[in-house]
Amino acid sequence: MNDATSLAALFVASFNRDLAALGCPARVSLPRGAHADRVLELRDAGGQFLCFVPESGSPEMAKTAYSLYLQGLRAGEQLALAKLHMMIGAALNLTD
Repeated sequence: MNDATSLAALFVASFNRDLAALGCPARVSLPRGAHADRVLELRDAGGQFLCFVPESGSPEMAKTAYSLYLQGLRAGEQLALAKLHMMIGAALNLTD
């Protein structure tokens, strides 16, 4: 591990400690592959990639991005359930 790699790993560890202190289950990691931009990967509690966040961003900004992701996820789930209920209702009406 060279100095740049160890500094990056320390930065990620510190960023993740700050996220945990904010009560955010998301974590960041170094990007996989080569990236010209200075970014981190934002990952959910299960380790799934969500998006890139700027390396210069704060843990509070990453927490906000994660919160917005969760809101979108919930809205999508509600929309899917509404669509499913509509389809079930239509299918039941066809059999009447």
